[in-house]
Amino acid sequence: MLNLKRTLNTLDDFIKNVHKLGYTIVEYNGIKIPVLYIEDEFFEKILKISYNKRISIDTNLNIYDDGQHVFVDIALKFLYTELEETYLLYANKTLDFFSNLASSGMIGLVTSKNPTSNIFFIQLPKKDQAEKALELIKEKLKKF
Repeated sequence: MLNLKRTLNTLDDFIKNVHKLGYTIVEYNGIKIPVLYIEDEFFEKILKISYNKRISIDTNLNIYDDGQHVFVDIALKFLYTELEETYLLYANKTLDFFSNLASSGMIGLVTSKNPTSNIFFIQLPKKDQAEKALELIKEKLKKF
């Protein structure tokens, strides 16, 4: 599942690999949480492996910039399974996503074809890492 075969060397490479399905921000118990729209097939696999189980998900934010453009690769690895995926976002235009990620410490996933269905929420194991990532993104965006 993980898209390790993609090449991210040039600005065009990054632009071509930006997550096309988009995202939204939902409010849950007064907290704004960023939610990625994902492929239906991957969403179904997530539901299948997690049904009535407690699962751990390793989340990493990898930040890339060229002095003008900032991209963040969100890597999700469902531990003890074969499921993993990455989502590349263009931080210059998605700062609200990362701001809400840092404040909530959560990310949601929802099927792209039925966004009103169940949302699969992931609590970040280290909220402070999302806060540090947001500060780094803001710092990089200030420079231009």
